[in-house]
Amino acid sequence: MFQAMVLAALATNGSQFLQMFSGMWTCGNATYHERWEIAPHQGHDVQGAWIADVVYGDPKHPDGFAYVYFVPGASQFRYDDFHVDGSQSHLTAPSPTNNAWEWTGVYYPDGAAADPTPDITWTLTSQGTIARTFAQRIGGKIVPRGSDSCVKGST
Repeated sequence: MFQAMVLAALATNGSQFLQMFSGMWTCGNATYHERWEIAPHQGHDVQGAWIADVVYGDPKHPDGFAYVYFVPGASQFRYDDFHVDGSQSHLTAPSPTNNAWEWTGVYYPDGAAADPTPDITWTLTSQGTIARTFAQRIGGKIVPRGSDSCVKGST
């Protein structure tokens, strides 16, 4: 019975993320754009926990990739991101509030000290646009560091 409840929660949470973000996106600002693809996870899955694969940059030579999955014991989503330069981040988010996912965790720049303060928010502002904000948590306050947007379907 418990396993059935966990599997039902995983299916609901996973479909929510994919309904909001699945597809091809062009993300960036006025001077920089990058292709992102968010797709249902392909490959080994442990009881439905794996939700999505994220690849950004040229699909043949990506700038990085990430995995999104749900951790039932913590009731949180995980976003584990690996960059071609060797840096990586490991972020968590609760379920979204008002179409916004707030990711917090640790960023590990290649060859530098870990940054335990990232605060990244993805907000689905329409069915075809994601507003992304990048900030840090310093002294209990959120300090904005930048923002961009993603437009669905363009490459």
